[in-house]
Amino acid sequence: MTKRGNIVRVTLFSLCLGTAVLGGVVIWTLGSRVQSIKTAEQSDPLWITSQLQFELLRFEADLTDYIFGSKSDEEVVERFDILWSRANVMKSGKLARLLEDIGVDTIPLEEFEATLGRVDPLVQSLPGRSAQETDRRLAAQELLAETKQFKSKFRVLSLEIAQAKSRLMLEFRTGLVSLSNAIAYLGIVIFVLIGVVVSILIIDVRSSRRRTHLLEQLVVEAKASAKMKDNFMSVVSHELRTPLTSILGGIAILKTKYGEKLDDGAKKMVDIAQRNAERLLSLVSDILDAHSLEEGKVSISKERLNLNSILISTVEECEIYASQLDVTISLKSSDDELILDADRVRISQVLSNFLSNAAKFSLPGGTVEVEARRKGRWIQTEIIDHGHGVPLDQQSNLFSRFHQVNPGTTGAHKSSGLGLSIAKQLIEMHGGKVGFTSVEGKGSTFWFSLPSATDTETDRIDRAPEIEKEPHRMGKRISIASLG
Repeated sequence: MTKRGNIVRVTLFSLCLGTAVLGGVVIWTLGSRVQSIKTAEQSDPLWITSQLQFELLRFEADLTDYIFGSKSDEEVVERFDILWSRANVMKSGKLARLLEDIGVDTIPLEEFEATLGRVDPLVQSLPGRSAQETDRRLAAQELLAETKQFKSKFRVLSLEIAQAKSRLMLEFRTGLVSLSNAIAYLGIVIFVLIGVVVSILIIDVRSSRRRTHLLEQLVVEAKASAKMKDNFMSVVSHELRTPLTSILGGIAILKTKYGEKLDDGAKKMVDIAQRNAERLLSLVSDILDAHSLEEGKVSISKERLNLNSILISTVEECEIYASQLDVTISLKSSDDELILDADRVRISQVLSNFLSNAAKFSLPGGTVEVEARRKGRWIQTEIIDHGHGVPLDQQSNLFSRFHQVNPGTTGAHKSSGLGLSIAKQLIEMHGGKVGFTSVEGKGSTFWFSLPSATDTETDRIDRAPEIEKEPHRMGKRISIASLG
């Protein structure tokens, strides 16, 4: 996924989120306005005001009938109570808030309510039917005089409420039109966003198909490459190693039967041929071993053995190569039996690699020291040289495949760069660990640790001990591992 694609996706997500928020605001506003209209319809102030006017008229009519004796004082009191309850409805609850919201002047209602409170004692003390008509008339006229002024005020109030209601409905219709337009625009935006999202999904699907096709091609190429590598390894094994072995055998026979008859020049040529053939055979063997380790085709055949015997035999085998470089190998034998479960051939291969590298990087006339000893539950073997050492900038990659350290004096002894990598993998297959310490210009100490046979099963999960980080001591010992 490219950076531009990420920006487009973030932008689309923001637009979708904004659209959703806008839609929610529109719906909430629409619901709020509809609810206000419902409230106005359910508590119609105009209708209630008309009812209040009607009750006022009925109260005055009852007072007139009271004067002529058609209505009793109790009926007048009952009508007064109804009138007062109508006034209370106008001054309390949702209706009062609605009148305040639409901006209607409620002072006439407040004055009317105050007047009702003031005349309430007069109503409650009206003379009964048995009283003189003159007394009833005086009491009724006094009440009519108090309420007469509110007829005109209620007409004005009704007009204001009607105008406010008309204004409210106009605002609602205007807002509804605006909301309808907003919903239409919102629908267009949503439709466009859906189209863009679908387009991006289609592009992503096509891109995914292209990537899948590319990966399939890479898999096919990788399989073909692996097959070619296997074919190459087969060629290396059968077409190179077998002839080289035959050449070395022929050279050995030649030197045995006719060595004394050859002049010095011929002997030198035969020795050169033998060394080059051995070098090529070693290179071929390293390549095949590295390939087998990479493919997991190398198996370890463990047996109970004494490491001292492997050290002695391997040192003897490497002495000829070391002597050609004017280097001596010194083996410090251990008094203890160093018993372990290991593959004799593979451990000997690791030792040969370390010893040949130590000899290669030693100065002429130098000595390579070999020592094995028990360290707790582990058996540690050290190969120590006092030669060139490993440059600091190359130490981190020393065990990588094809990594080579070739100081100027070792140009004639270049290697494949596979030896140390092979040695490390073989030791780790035994449940051990390999490492080194080195000081450039003073030498190196390479070491590997394997679990002791008596503790193989319990200690294989432990961490192999690191070699002591002691200062380099000239003429004594330095940690060295194979520089192959």
